[in-house]
Amino acid sequence: MPFLRTLSLFLICLISLPAVAEASTSLDSVHQLLVNGQADAAIRMLRASLSSTPAGAEEHNLLCRIHFAEEHWDAAVSECERATALNPKNSLYQLWVGRAYGEKAEHSSWLSAIGFAKKTRAAFEKSVALDATNVEARSDLSEYYIEAPGLLGGGTDKAAAQANIVEKLEPATAYWIRARIAEHSNRNGEAEQQYRKAIEAEQNSSRRLFDLASFYRRVNRLDDLEATIQKSAKANTNNDSTLFDSASLLLRVGRNFPLAIALLNRYIEHGQRSEDAPLFRAQYVLGQVLEKTGAAAAAKKAYQTARANASDFGPASTALKRLGA
Repeated sequence: MPFLRTLSLFLICLISLPAVAEASTSLDSVHQLLVNGQADAAIRMLRASLSSTPAGAEEHNLLCRIHFAEEHWDAAVSECERATALNPKNSLYQLWVGRAYGEKAEHSSWLSAIGFAKKTRAAFEKSVALDATNVEARSDLSEYYIEAPGLLGGGTDKAAAQANIVEKLEPATAYWIRARIAEHSNRNGEAEQQYRKAIEAEQNSSRRLFDLASFYRRVNRLDDLEATIQKSAKANTNNDSTLFDSASLLLRVGRNFPLAIALLNRYIEHGQRSEDAPLFRAQYVLGQVLEKTGAAAAAKKAYQTARANASDFGPASTALKRLGA
């Protein structure tokens, strides 16, 4: 390569480095806004970015994930499709468009759901094909194979094949997949053994204990569920999003509301924030639990906090209307 051409390319790369770093920092800030529950601020920042750089695949992907958290499935699908159109070879983008299609299928008429289910499977399979080490994608794909009928490309044999691959990458997730296969086939004793193997593989992690508690809900072993949630909370020294999930599970089964409130407050005040549980969603679930206990004023305050940061999050607005606010 001629020297002048080499020098020119070097200077172009050097000049572009600050812009790349600035863009990366900006997107990191957007993601931090999302996990902190500030969905409205995150959306404003992303739209401002897209107004100057329309072809931003990462911006569209992040918008998709915010809309997903706010349960706006049409908007999530639209933004994720834009991200994959701009960068079709990104495994993460394919994973998220698959998740958006999956939720859209869940909230559509049966005829529309068939089409979205097929798109879900195709996106998950493409995500795995693009990155064979993407355990989240293999996990979601396995869940699809377990739950979907054969007509839509489902099959527990396919999920079992995924478990064999995942075992080399993340053994606990492989045990979880096998547990779900056994549970789906009503082999509950075997399922429980596999959930316990996952717990052992991750050294009694709070997340794997939560998975076992969720299994106990599905087999109506509610005393065991509550006891396992307490073990999970004790093991959760990082105060991660498992606290939110555990509180949501207690709310779902109508058990131990004081514990649910305590777990949510731990997450809100001291939590290791996660996109899995943005703070506006934690505030909303806290409002639900408080409302169940008769603490209407405190519930109203929690709902208002959720809506103030995520004005498009419909469940919070619906709850406030129910309370006459």
